[in-house]
Amino acid sequence: MLSSYMNIRLLKTREFTALSCRSLSLNEISVALRPFIFEVHPDRFANNPSVQQQNEKSLQIFNGYINDLFPVSSNIRPTKVQFSIIDKHTRNLQNIQINLTGTDPVRIAKQALERCNLSTNHLPNLSKLVRNVAAANDFAGFGPGIRTSNIDQDLLKMYLQRKRKGPKGNDLQNALTHTRTEAIQKSREAEVTKITLKDEIDDLKWRTGAKNIVWHMDWAESHMRRCLGNVHRLIDQSNEQRRESIMNALYKNVLRFGRGSFVCCDGSIQFGADHVPEQWEQICLESSRQRSQLTNLQNAAIRLRDYLGGALIILHHQRSLSQTLQQIECLITRIKCRESLHKELEKYGADTMIEVTTSYDELAVGVDGRLNIPCNVDVGYLVSFLQENSKKAAEINKDMIRLQAEIEADKDACMRELRLRSLDWENNLPLPEVLNSIRRLRDTEDSLRELLGGMGIKFCLNPNIYVMSDGKLSVPLNWI
Repeated sequence: MLSSYMNIRLLKTREFTALSCRSLSLNEISVALRPFIFEVHPDRFANNPSVQQQNEKSLQIFNGYINDLFPVSSNIRPTKVQFSIIDKHTRNLQNIQINLTGTDPVRIAKQALERCNLSTNHLPNLSKLVRNVAAANDFAGFGPGIRTSNIDQDLLKMYLQRKRKGPKGNDLQNALTHTRTEAIQKSREAEVTKITLKDEIDDLKWRTGAKNIVWHMDWAESHMRRCLGNVHRLIDQSNEQRRESIMNALYKNVLRFGRGSFVCCDGSIQFGADHVPEQWEQICLESSRQRSQLTNLQNAAIRLRDYLGGALIILHHQRSLSQTLQQIECLITRIKCRESLHKELEKYGADTMIEVTTSYDELAVGVDGRLNIPCNVDVGYLVSFLQENSKKAAEINKDMIRLQAEIEADKDACMRELRLRSLDWENNLPLPEVLNSIRRLRDTEDSLRELLGGMGIKFCLNPNIYVMSDGKLSVPLNWI
């Protein structure tokens, strides 16, 4: 009996060793995926916050899945991620989906590259990988009928078998039945946290005279408290002259916390969460000089508007003042040099919404009908782009306004009928699907309506339903 037990344990150990074996390294896969990472990197979409947020979250899921393959984790779950990329031919945004299934990193890397129309010639040699896997099988002592090259299908089969035994992750009624009490408890705790955090915010506002304090990221409470405490320490540890400059910079202005430290287009100040207090101090010392450029920014926007036939120039108040001014002036300089095209620019630019973007971006039509124009664009290409897309952009904008109005009306009706505490969604979700999910909520059965009373619902990309830290229920759009 003991001998048989030891043989079984040894066989299981060998199986695990073979399943965990990889004939290529994580570094090789990372190198092969570099072109894909460049195409979907969030920094390329800084002019489109919703796309940037979507790609950032999807890239985190993608990288996490790849990392779980080295070694193979028994807890990996098939999922699907969506990215937005820039079409090389039309220069418009294009949505792609990647299915993360199995344990073959080469197949996943190939799929990701092909979705972006990128070359797969630099992927590791597949025939060599097959030989290495076969050698690993022989070393592990498997018979001729067992091959670890099929472990992706085996693990997927095991996962689906386990999944069938329990309720589906997007079953709303089942989730509410088991997590409603937890959600209510977390919502109460979040209210207490909100009150205590509000006291700390009010204390800093009273000390500095700031008009408001805003966070541009969804941060944990501990990190928000740390940011507030660092501002207090910055003031306490500065000498009298620097302290006065800091107080003057914050007085009657909005203090923002986000990525990067700079003076914003509305004169407010942003402190970067990834920056040290010394960098915050430097921005405060330079704030008076940079705020003198606010008039220059308004004048530059007016000049660009005149060149484009009275187009609406979009200025994001939370963006960097110096960077935005530099981009607009760069585009104006290019337009000035092409005087022969001024009349065409006025003709095709009229009645459009224009957003000037960085030199790394490309000409594109936004989801709300705005035209994204890189500051270093060739004016001839710009004229052609406006001629082809100005009418299309206006139609997209009208459809988006109508859709947003429908969503708001259905949202209010849904909250009223189901007695929901809140109902919102992530910025990167497709609005037609959001509207469909809201309408499905309104048509739910009475048993589910009773469970929804007093709850907060947030539609998210996550395929499973779970309780968020603030007590809201994260629900996918394809809930059942």
